[in-house]
Amino acid sequence: MPREQCPSPRRRGALRLLRIWLALAPLVMPGAARAQAPEVSRREPEYDVVVETNVMIPMRDGVRLAADIYRPAKDGKPVEGRFPALLTRTPYNKGNGNAPEGKYYAARGYVVVMNDVRGRYASEGTWRLIADDPQDGYDTVEWIAAQPWSDGKVGTFGTSYPGGTQHALAEMNPPHLTTMIPIDSVSNCGVAGMRHGGAFELRFMNWIFNTGAPNAKAALADPALRAALVENGRRIREHVDNLPVRPGNTPLRVVPEYESWLVEAMRSGPESPFWKIKGMSVVDHVGDYADVPVLHVTGWYDSWTRQVTMNYEALSKAKRSPQRLVIGPWVHGAQGSNVAGEVEFTDDAKIDLLAFRLRWYDRWLKGLTNGVDDDPPVLLYIMGTGDDRRSPAGRLRHGGFWRAERAWP
Repeated sequence: MPREQCPSPRRRGALRLLRIWLALAPLVMPGAARAQAPEVSRREPEYDVVVETNVMIPMRDGVRLAADIYRPAKDGKPVEGRFPALLTRTPYNKGNGNAPEGKYYAARGYVVVMNDVRGRYASEGTWRLIADDPQDGYDTVEWIAAQPWSDGKVGTFGTSYPGGTQHALAEMNPPHLTTMIPIDSVSNCGVAGMRHGGAFELRFMNWIFNTGAPNAKAALADPALRAALVENGRRIREHVDNLPVRPGNTPLRVVPEYESWLVEAMRSGPESPFWKIKGMSVVDHVGDYADVPVLHVTGWYDSWTRQVTMNYEALSKAKRSPQRLVIGPWVHGAQGSNVAGEVEFTDDAKIDLLAFRLRWYDRWLKGLTNGVDDDPPVLLYIMGTGDDRRSPAGRLRHGGFWRAERAWP
């Protein structure tokens, strides 16, 4: 191997100038300025929490969806009165009364509704990825608003698929939807995320085999079936080698709703109506989308970054309500970390997600004056300016800083 050479004095000087330029760039670029890290709420808990599990919420077609409801309490009993509510709708199991989000927000004066989507875990019906979530989400929001403990204001939260279920219900414009925080959200799936440049992303074949099917209703009710589906998931490379998938010819035929989705997704091109339905696409349904404040959050290393910025740009142009965009140096769902792979960023790159969301909800659901109105429209983490040495954990100290912008792009 050739011997590594030290940089020449001239090159060292150039590198030093580059670092200085990177540090000063935000001060001279029009519309850009160094900014503080995303602010969080410091509000302390006010209440105890009680949880009612597996409350069955009726949908318009008679199917019932299961929810765990976390309520502010004193001495083991729900506090009387009306509170704003927070809703998340997930395919990943609502938590059976142990969700940290439920306990955190209920202790600070919110009713939190953790909801299994149709056909998953404790909910009735047949699962179809996102397809039923516009109507189901609408019905759930309006059910919440009609409860005696509700003040009529409903906010939403969730990351990835539960980010997508937020967009889905917003496209039905439920009257009591008040604000949203979709993070790394599934959306515009024919453009990128599930299809990319026209090609189907095989990671969603893996999702169906290893996350979807083994947790199907039928699999959860039959341990032998579930074990067989888990084993099939371990053989995903073999299944990829045997493409294309054909109805009735895959190990998924025992959970046909999952096989059906995979077959249709793999044969539907990016412009197919399959990807244009409400829930699958935000940009195709902007006119129907609720005009409410939305905080869009993603990371530079996330698989949904492009789609999140598309949503922010489209809704900023079409709606009057505030739209905000935050992009950090994060991989999928890792807002609480300042590490990506073997690279480490500054400490302020990580945020306390629970407290970060609370600040937003307190403004739009409780009407607190807490500085949210003064936040920049766009807050970006600019990577670089570190010393490129190794941290005690052995990672490259890449550095970075937050920068405020007036618009995207």
